[in-house]
Amino acid sequence: MPKTVTLPRSLQTGAGPLVSVVVPTYGDAEYLPEALESIANQTHANLELVVVDSSGVSWLRELGERVEGFEYIEQEPQGLAAARNRGLDAATGAVISFLDADDRWCPTKLERQLAALDDGADVVYSDVSLLEGDSKRYQSALPVENPETHHVDFLYEGGVPMPTVVARRECFAAERFDESLPAVEDRHLWARLFARYRPARVAEPLACYAVREDSMSSDAETMYDSELAVVADLCDRLPGLDSHRAALERKAEYKYGKRLLRVGDAGAARAPLRAALSGERSDPRLLVLLAVAYLPFGHRRVLQLLERLQERRR
Repeated sequence: MPKTVTLPRSLQTGAGPLVSVVVPTYGDAEYLPEALESIANQTHANLELVVVDSSGVSWLRELGERVEGFEYIEQEPQGLAAARNRGLDAATGAVISFLDADDRWCPTKLERQLAALDDGADVVYSDVSLLEGDSKRYQSALPVENPETHHVDFLYEGGVPMPTVVARRECFAAERFDESLPAVEDRHLWARLFARYRPARVAEPLACYAVREDSMSSDAETMYDSELAVVADLCDRLPGLDSHRAALERKAEYKYGKRLLRVGDAGAARAPLRAALSGERSDPRLLVLLAVAYLPFGHRRVLQLLERLQERRR
């Protein structure tokens, strides 16, 4: 075990609804102690921690045996979607939430989001602090301008970080993570939930999200293929969304080109950026990215500077 994990003997000492926290882990258990402690340190003290372990970590199993409210599940590696679905199967709380091993919660996260649920929302997310190396920066989440069309806004703009989401248990009765997707399975599920249930945003950074170079989001090809699959599936599922198909496919091209720029492959980035430009000639962000792709050098550094400028602020 990388460090001593400080958890109380019981996670269920307070009042209010039971909140189940689904935590998948596979090859990243060294990050877990701080994540688990951030859950235990919540001001809302009625929790069920469901850890789905695909690495067979002995200290996690032992922790589950001695902490009340800690459910340890060992599962063969089948991907993040399968691990989270297994956690959903085991969860018994009235409210479901998610945290990955390398992310963290702020102490008042659940308290603030449960208040939004009490006000009538079904799915609640928040702003986030991005952790990248030794740096920490604030990023706003997507505002809820029209609950009826929020799923469409979300598909265009994103901006709902995984560790910030909580939802009522009934939201997952018919909607689960798609285990056929190697990436963006969370985005696929959030869009479906936003289309069926009432969303809300807490405009505070209630979680810390780790940005790592070895994460799936750095795999440009896998992300691009998965995003196209999500667009096709959702346009077939959700009424009225098919009219957005071409624009959403161009959005996937835009993000594909941006990821290629991020890994320094400016030559490969030009084709998808030009394809995205064919339908959105007035989009200044796209024009700027295409210009960056034609620079002789410094693509990654310029992109980092642009991303800082483009992040939604308070």
